[in-house]
Amino acid sequence: MDMSMLRNMQGLHAPLKIRMELKMARKIKRLPGLPSSNLLENSLTGRDEMIDFDDIFNVPEERETFMQPHVQLEREAHLL
Repeated sequence: MDMSMLRNMQGLHAPLKIRMELKMARKIKRLPGLPSSNLLENSLTGRDEMIDFDDIFNVPEERETFMQPHVQLEREAHLL
């Protein structure tokens, strides 16, 4: 709904630009073993201004775990 309203107000280029920026932001990764904070994606979607349940209570997926970077890269490439 927001994209259609943006399209009506500013034209077709505005939602396309935001989609392109979100797609590029989702491709950015950190080093293996460190989870990404997704700061760029959160700022584009407006989630950086909200405090959610996940911000207060650390979920296991967001904890920093140390793993050998080469092992993690091999797992992501399905070599192990």
